[in-house]
Amino acid sequence: MNSPNFQLNKVRRHLRAFGRDFTFIREGTDSFGEPNGMTESFVIQGIYHETISNAMIVLQNISDAATTWPKKIPAMLCLWEFAQQVKPTDLVSINSKRYKISQIRNLEEANLVADILMEEVQEIAQ
Repeated sequence: MNSPNFQLNKVRRHLRAFGRDFTFIREGTDSFGEPNGMTESFVIQGIYHETISNAMIVLQNISDAATTWPKKIPAMLCLWEFAQQVKPTDLVSINSKRYKISQIRNLEEANLVADILMEEVQEIAQ
């Protein structure tokens, strides 16, 4: 069964069973598009996972032998209808780490399920 409605209902059941709520925070803007100091937030139900990037992380050790590791990219699986609310400037906190949105993928271009890719925001200690 490859019916789009059947596939969508499978994902909805999976999200209800295993998903959790993620709160996205967006900086408010004025009529000129500049930050006004206000924030707005919205909640999307999704499943956190990590994808493997083609980029490799190279670690040097004392003997100059390089070790490579695949780079893991944090992501969130959710319904496409909710992913359309997200903008690349939004932030989300997961386990006390802050992430910014780097990309929103429409899986199989079916307008059913989305993968929201994130990057960790590095906090600068002063």
